[in-house]
Amino acid sequence: MRIVMAVSGTRGDVQPAVVLGSDLAGRGHHVVMAVPPNLVHLARGVGLETVPFGYDTREHMNSDLVRHGLSRGSVADRARALAALWNFGWDQMVTELRDVVDTTAPDVLLTGITTEQIALPLAEARGIGLVALHHAPVRSNPYSPVPGIDGAPAAVVGLAWTVLDHVLWTATRRRENTLRRSLGIPTVSSPLPGRMARRRTVEIQAYDRVFCPELAVDWDGTRPLTGFLEVSPELRARMDPQPSDPSLDEWIDDGPPPVYVGFGSMPVTNPAAVLAAVADAAARVGERVLLCAGWNDVDSADALGDHVRVTGAVDHAAVFPRCCAVVHHGGAGTTAAGLRAGRPTVVCSVSSDQPFWGRRVVALSCGAAMSASDITAQSLEKALRLALTPEAAAGAAAVAAAMTSPAEAVRRASDLVESARPAPTDAVVA
Repeated sequence: MRIVMAVSGTRGDVQPAVVLGSDLAGRGHHVVMAVPPNLVHLARGVGLETVPFGYDTREHMNSDLVRHGLSRGSVADRARALAALWNFGWDQMVTELRDVVDTTAPDVLLTGITTEQIALPLAEARGIGLVALHHAPVRSNPYSPVPGIDGAPAAVVGLAWTVLDHVLWTATRRRENTLRRSLGIPTVSSPLPGRMARRRTVEIQAYDRVFCPELAVDWDGTRPLTGFLEVSPELRARMDPQPSDPSLDEWIDDGPPPVYVGFGSMPVTNPAAVLAAVADAAARVGERVLLCAGWNDVDSADALGDHVRVTGAVDHAAVFPRCCAVVHHGGAGTTAAGLRAGRPTVVCSVSSDQPFWGRRVVALSCGAAMSASDITAQSLEKALRLALTPEAAAGAAAVAAAMTSPAEAVRRASDLVESARPAPTDAVVA
């Protein structure tokens, strides 16, 4: 089987696809990865055929448009910024993915949430199977609320998802129908999620049923939850080899287990203020801090105190078990790694699905959650004191014991990709 895996976004979007692609290649399939140019090394490192796809996502995440576009200026200025964000890179990704599909002639095209609107018309036009890879619930359901309506009744939650689908469709229908006309297929007049469902698209939910037991039941036949697609130590060594840092190991071992703090690929609006708050909160609770800078620039940690160690990227699977708690942005992969290690968690969400994971951490009694914009020394101290209780440690341990193993999750996801088949022509609906 020939498989093209086209995924845009940050490392948290791309890495699970690389894990899945590596397993599919190991089964004998011809896999071509199309990923952002700044993350090509992840897929090439494990030996997959890889092409750059779209824009440099690190540069984009650190751009003024992303960091400040939606929070500055008049209402009209913010509306223009939202439109610019929504359409950023669209023409480039259309051209490049079309070229990859036409060159490779795949049997199956796998894509992520941000590029489904390009992939679906291509799959229809070329008569190939389509697979979606989701890292959190992004389809209408009564259990996981749309951000901003926490605590609403189930009927309201379901309605909010429907409204969101129609708002997004109204904002993007013109660009999709322009693409469809260029491909010689009919234009459409309804939101994408419903069309994908009617086409019987395989929609892999690459997260664990322990976090969403109701969805695991409701979606079992259409959107199966496989478990998190976590990278194995062997694959990580090939994907993104990190030079050993004996001084870091010595620092971790030379004292009580530290609190890990990191925000991954997420831009922090005021890094200096956040770092100062982290250092202050940790001092108040009497803990050391291992601070991972991620995609944020850290000028100097000299003023933070002797209890803070700043480092570059680390192997979560190797470091988290040596920490007493983890504080992070709430990306699906980092949430999974922290709880896989049985460590209480504080989610400081920035955007996207991160508030959802924060809510699940709280609901499962594994720690605390807040918005990253609300971080102060006082708020983080309160969250850390909650996360460092025996109750939170017991909750994290219980979740770790219940999670699907990474090997089983990858096996399930690969089986689902292998089951994907082109939809009949009459399944293409408006």
